[in-house]
Amino acid sequence: MEKSKKIEDKILEVLKNEILSISQLSKKLNVKRYILAGYLEALREQGKVDVFKVGKAKVYVAKEK
Repeated sequence: MEKSKKIEDKILEVLKNEILSISQLSKKLNVKRYILAGYLEALREQGKVDVFKVGKAKVYVAKEK
């Protein structure tokens, strides 16, 4: 539980400053894409990130509090 909270915090910290795709975020955080996709979907459902379609890619950005 604690480790997943740290990963979520890192994801949100990066996405506050940049708009990134799963691949870009995966490289930046050194986390597998399929694992990161699960975290991003959970954060989206919690209302902490927004998802936008750009061409074929989905990009993610943290919502302002």
